[in-house]
Amino acid sequence: MGGDSNGSSAPCEPSFVKMMPTIKFTKLFINGEFVDAISGKTFETIDPRTGEVITRVAEGDQEDVDVAVKAARAAFDHGTWPRMPGAVRIY
Repeated sequence: MGGDSNGSSAPCEPSFVKMMPTIKFTKLFINGEFVDAISGKTFETIDPRTGEVITRVAEGDQEDVDVAVKAARAAFDHGTWPRMPGAVRIY
């Protein structure tokens, strides 16, 4: 005896199984902007429920990390955030 609770013999597939997530961001976020990897490389993101490819995402490597670290250092050294009182930073 299978199926759903209404007595039907058809399998009951939860609605969440059919829903695909909305992919908003596939690039690297560096220096306040979404950018492609310098190398142009990407990797597949797989839906673990189905094994299907959801999208491709930018694959950052050492060059991208170097750019991101340099941007973060500049923001910390010259930006307003590190000079704000701690109570203000939490918002």
